[in-house]
Amino acid sequence: MKNKRYVAAVVFWATCALLLSVTAQAETVSATIDIDVNKPSVAIPPSFAGLMTEEINHSYDGGLYAELVQNRTFQDNRNQPAHWSLIQKDGGTAKMEMDRTDPVNAALPISLRLDLMGDEAGAANNGFWGIPVKPDAKYTASFYAKAGDGFTGPVTAAIVTNDENATVAKAQTDPITTAWQKYTVTLIAGHDTATTAHAKFVVSAKGTGSVSLSLVSLFPRTYMDAPNGLRPDLMKLMADLHPAFIRLPGGNFLEGDTFPTRFDWKKMIGPINQRPGHMGCWKYRSSDGFGLPEYLLWCQQLNAEPVLAVFAGYTLNGNHVVAGPELQQYVDEALEEIEYVSGPADSTWGKQRAVDGHTEPFKLHYVEIGNEDFFDRSGSYDGRFAQFYDAIKAKYPELRIIATRPVRSRKPDLVDDHFYLNPREMASTAGRYDARSRTGPRVFVGEWAAQEGKPTPDLTAGLADAVWVMGLERDADLIPIECYAPLLVNVNPGASQWGTNLIGYDALTSFGSPSYYAQCMLSQNRGDVVLPAKLTIAPTAATTAVAPHGAIGVGAWHTDVQYKDISITHGDQTLQNVDLTKDTRAWTFTGAQWNVEDSAIKPSAPDSECWGTTGDPKWTDYTIHLKARKNGGAEGFLILYHAADGDNYNWWNVGGWGNSRTQAEAAHEGARAPFGASSDFTVESGRWYDLRIEVAGDHVQCFADDKLITDATENPQPTVSPIFASATYANASHEVIVKAVNFGSSTVDAILNLAGAGQITPVGKAIVLSGSPKDQNTVDEPMKVAPKEEPVTDAAAAFHRRFPPHSLTILRVGAALQ
Repeated sequence: MKNKRYVAAVVFWATCALLLSVTAQAETVSATIDIDVNKPSVAIPPSFAGLMTEEINHSYDGGLYAELVQNRTFQDNRNQPAHWSLIQKDGGTAKMEMDRTDPVNAALPISLRLDLMGDEAGAANNGFWGIPVKPDAKYTASFYAKAGDGFTGPVTAAIVTNDENATVAKAQTDPITTAWQKYTVTLIAGHDTATTAHAKFVVSAKGTGSVSLSLVSLFPRTYMDAPNGLRPDLMKLMADLHPAFIRLPGGNFLEGDTFPTRFDWKKMIGPINQRPGHMGCWKYRSSDGFGLPEYLLWCQQLNAEPVLAVFAGYTLNGNHVVAGPELQQYVDEALEEIEYVSGPADSTWGKQRAVDGHTEPFKLHYVEIGNEDFFDRSGSYDGRFAQFYDAIKAKYPELRIIATRPVRSRKPDLVDDHFYLNPREMASTAGRYDARSRTGPRVFVGEWAAQEGKPTPDLTAGLADAVWVMGLERDADLIPIECYAPLLVNVNPGASQWGTNLIGYDALTSFGSPSYYAQCMLSQNRGDVVLPAKLTIAPTAATTAVAPHGAIGVGAWHTDVQYKDISITHGDQTLQNVDLTKDTRAWTFTGAQWNVEDSAIKPSAPDSECWGTTGDPKWTDYTIHLKARKNGGAEGFLILYHAADGDNYNWWNVGGWGNSRTQAEAAHEGARAPFGASSDFTVESGRWYDLRIEVAGDHVQCFADDKLITDATENPQPTVSPIFASATYANASHEVIVKAVNFGSSTVDAILNLAGAGQITPVGKAIVLSGSPKDQNTVDEPMKVAPKEEPVTDAAAAFHRRFPPHSLTILRVGAALQ
């Protein structure tokens, strides 16, 4: 049966060699989908689909974790109380400052001191881009407070609008004492309160003396009313995905930039006043209020199992420990963490879990050793993995161990693969596992996503993601678990660090992307077994390939750089000498603006990700000459060529990846991928380099000070056919589930043949997701692209179905197995 499955898969994916932008098609494309209902093949396990995110894009603080106060412990900035401002009422005077004397405890080393001079004054927090206000909303405010210098009054907690300073809700504590004490009050908005996020949370007092504050918190109602809980609307969106597992803690957040900033789980359990928080790896601090107990709460409330990733002795800055005695500390920590998650309540760490609110142990089947250790160039992972593997298998032989890269020292149960591709690449490689040997480790596709649409996917990316999942379903015997990443993004300006994310939100509202709805459709209509499906498409007219072309440009990635003496030539002909003596009106910028200074162009915000382009977008083959200097920052230079727009370009990344290597990269529909060999060339600060980039079609040669550094040829993008199809069978409902994606701009008129079926119910249903390719959902239009259900009334052993342009369709047809 295995050989038959592979032959069918090869025929299917070869027939469907894809793309997203199909041009010059006929008005209607004809196709036939032959489904062999009586020959079920691969079983799709209940564990198949799950969730994954990390503390990125304010996924937890400012997202899933329902806390509304940003910088509640005053540790986000050592020098000033970030996100807090002094409020003085009725012309009074007061002073606000950070205080490191007499803290609440070691985990809360800083307090905020208000010196009062008679009139009312306080500290206002702007929340995570606003405090959400709705009619009848109920909030729980809490904080530690102590009085000084003779203050004897109460403290008032209030939610106040930004524009009119109108009080939405307020409550007052009892008079505070001279010793640290926790105070908790309830705030309730009025029934006629206007909905807004333009509000702030204010803690104030009136009189003379001082009031010190620490761990200032404001919670709205949480999902299932759990204390220290999760945001209800986001939980509802995730529940509709029917996740079987949650990969935690997920991604780079596990490793941290350094050993002190890794996911140190023992500092992320217990009461929140004992959690010090730490600097995350995405340029903001994590409160760690969303710690390991909250991860488990997330799993519990969604009826999902944890897939636990353990720190494996490697950090993002390249520091690591090798196998041996020094690594054993982290192996022991991993064993203790496994016990915390899955051990009985009378075990050492199971007892602590019970204290933290989870009496019953959690089912645990998978443990992952590290995250993306293919970035560790030291070669240490093989030995590190073996030490973890041996220790975990010795104590927990039933656990399945996941490696984050291929290893030789031991045979892992699974290997974690990650894919971030443009939609064309995503869909065209969806059958990549069809011919994979079944004798090696199985595969956890632990991070994947089509990269198009910011901050959330557009419809094109959603359709590519659907095809990808359909491909993984076909190979579910090899792939027992998979999850999209990243899951969440706060869409406010400055809140996100990753371009394409599944679910978006601000302080008030949330929305699913087209990809989210595509995955809901697939998860809610998965089926139990794969049915053989053969797609045949009538021939269409071939399209003519277009030669690579585009303008030129320069860029910066969190680095202070300058460029000057830029010229573009073609043979002996000068195409353009870029005039940098006056202004940048001839440039188009992506990201921050650039300025002209001393006949050189430089980014106005050196810590941004930005680039500018100039020249003729019809240019094909040319040579770019320029000088470049780095003044500071972690990276080097970016020289663009064949730049069509902000999502489609090539660049020479000189001293990229933390100034560790140099390589050519290509971006298509927003997804970048390196090509050609990398070089160990790096960039020194403070000196001018003469750079030259010679472009000829897909081939590029790049020189620094006349030395050839990069010689690379980009592979052509995949060509396409407009439609993909697959089928599964649902045993309980006795239904054939047909899934079809039409990428093209023309309707596909298909004949569906249900061969080998018993009695077929003529009435079924169709669920359709469609729109324009670039359509995105937003806070203002959350359902612009959303599925619609319609009846099927003519199902039979052979019946017609028209699949609209740019669509995902799921058909459910009752059919008995013979």
